[in-house]
Amino acid sequence: MIREARIEDIPHILRIIHESIRTCIDDHQRDESSIQILLEEMSQANLTLWMLYNDSWVYVDEYRIAGVIMVNDQGNILLNYVAPEMQLRGFGKALLLKLFETCTTKNITQLSLESTQTALPFYQKYGFERPEPSDSDSLLLVKQLSPL
Repeated sequence: MIREARIEDIPHILRIIHESIRTCIDDHQRDESSIQILLEEMSQANLTLWMLYNDSWVYVDEYRIAGVIMVNDQGNILLNYVAPEMQLRGFGKALLLKLFETCTTKNITQLSLESTQTALPFYQKYGFERPEPSDSDSLLLVKQLSPL
């Protein structure tokens, strides 16, 4: 079941984010200083602020949060994580489809995000592409949405 994220979900969301970042070996090569920088940005205070000013949803599977997605009013995907032990079960797809539906009803016609190497194939599968011209180091992806 997908529902709007709540403030009381933050500890669970933080756990998912932290575990996911630590499992993205292709992106961080277990470089602890890089990982710590990312984890410090994902604090309870920062996440609380982000949730107050952006749209976010969680996928709840049998009373446990399996994943989270967050987007701002400009169509920038700020967070999209699924707990490592819950991946490859369709939770990420369901959250992304919910995002597409919501953005279309809000007349957001383009989504963008900074992908990781690990997540790149997932986003490409759902129509995200690198804009032209592309900075070879950046994994900026965009997707055009069809208006209603």
